This record gives sequence, C-alpha cells and structure tokens, in this order.
Amino acid sequence: MVFQAPKLRIIYLLISIFLLLINPCATQIFFNYTDFNNKPIIRTGNATISGSVIQLTPDEVDNWGRAIYSEQMHLWDEKSEKVASFTSNFSFIINSQGKDRYSDGITFFLSTPNYPVPSPTDGAGLGLLSRNQMNDATFLAANKFVAVEFDTFPNEEFDPLNSVREHVGININNLKSQISTPWYCTIKENRTYSASINYDSSTQNLSVTFTGFNYDNTIIQQHLSLVINLTDHLPESVEFGFSASTGLISELHILSTWSFESTAPSTIQQSPAPSVEKNKDEPKTKLVVGLRP
Repeated sequence: MVFQAPKLRIIYLLISIFLLLINPCATQIFFNYTDFNNKPIIRTGNATISGSVIQLTPDEVDNWGRAIYSEQMHLWDEKSEKVASFTSNFSFIINSQGKDRYSDGITFFLSTPNYPVPSPTDGAGLGLLSRNQMNDATFLAANKFVAVEFDTFPNEEFDPLNSVREHVGININNLKSQISTPWYCTIKENRTYSASINYDSSTQNLSVTFTGFNYDNTIIQQHLSLVINLTDHLPESVEFGFSASTGLISELHILSTWSFESTAPSTIQQSPAPSVEKNKDEPKTKLVVGLRP
C-alpha cells in the first residue's frame, strides 16, 4: 500500500509528538570546556584569558571580573509553570601566592540578563555588586541573582558572627548567605578545587558538592544544600557564569574548567500536601556539611 503525502505528514507529526511525550527533559544547553580559548564566554571587568584558563582577577587590589556564557538559559516558563534542572561542574584556583592576608572570593551565579557592573568597585560584593547597590532597594528589585559563593574574607556586615575566614554559602539577592558552612581550603598555596552545583526542579533542591583539604592534605568532599523555588527569585531567562573580586587586599582567581548541562523546563511533580502542618513558618532549608575526619 502506498501512503499519500498528507498521510505521511500526519504520521510524522504523531511520531514527533510521541517522542516529545516520552522525552520531556530534553537537553537545553550542554558544553564541556577544558580550554577557554575561542569559546562563547563573555568576559567583563578584569577577566582575561591566560593560556587555557580564565583569570577572573589578577592578584591586585580593587579588581573584579566575570565570565558569563553567551547564551541565556530558559530557566522557567510562566504559562506552563515548568522549570529547568541544571548541573554546573567546574574547577578553580584561589591563590594568595603565599600572603597571609587575602580576599575576596569567587561565585557561580544566575541573574537577571545584563546584570549591572559593581559600582563603585567593592571587594565585598564578590564581583556581583557593591555595598551601595546592595543597599538600594530599587536596584535589587530590578536586578535579581542567586549565587553560590566561595568566600575567603569575612565581612562583618554580611557574614555570620564568629564564622571562619573561608566559607561557602548560598545567596539569594543578598550578600548575606541563606546558609553557609566552613570551607577547608589552603588559599596560600596554589591548589585546584572542584565543585558541582545541581538544581533538581522536581524537588527544588539546590545542592553544592565541593572539595577541601584535610589536615594531612588529603582531598575531602564537602556539601551544602538549600530547598529553593527559583521561580520566586529569578526571571524566566537568566544569564549564568562566574564572578570574583579583590578589595584592599588581594588574591588570584582562576577558572580552570567548566561543564554545564540544563534541561528544557519540565513540569514540577508536586507532592501531596500533609494532612497536618506542624509549623508553616519553618524555613525550607537543609544543611549538610562535610567535616574533616
């Protein structure tokens, strides 16, 4: 039997619909960079290519830099109420080159597209914003960000009291972390650290796994996680990448490798509501800390 062209088109359409139904989480963005030369990465501030890596800042005071992927990510869709999942794996170096005093750190961030530059330059803002911008409600309402910070300098107005110098935190449109944990690193030495940041839209869990060093210099895995509905804090499309800064003292910030994968926004599977709610004001956070043995 010979099918006529209209019938063939209908069959192809039905097959396409079927494939979409069985694969609703198709990859939206995927890349794996071990060499940043000639890659679609937008560098701003003091960020430069150095060999095969991106030097986000030199080891000089009052510097900031960003490295942002050139394509925006479709994070969520208002009409369908679907949200993307993503995983960002990267390796980096923060090195004071032997100095005992150093600052300020690196972030991986998602933000409103075309996020403004820090004005004025302010090391405390980790290359994202300044204290002036942080205290400007109009600025914050128009420019949103969610970031994971690898902070090497405690600022008393932002960081927890009695916190250790180096820490990792999750920040939501604020330099004060929602949660944070000590980071067992050795910034005075030229060491490479690895991190994996994963957002599971079905559970709304943002998890961070990162390396540190034990007392005997063996590598340890540390963890941090937060339940967060990103649709409450970010626009439908976001830019994403890295930022870093130095202040009155400095350190070298280098992005060595970066791989990233996101799915197209998919429907969140809502769990049945419990019959009794013990404490509706209880914060939806979960903190898991990797301690030294």
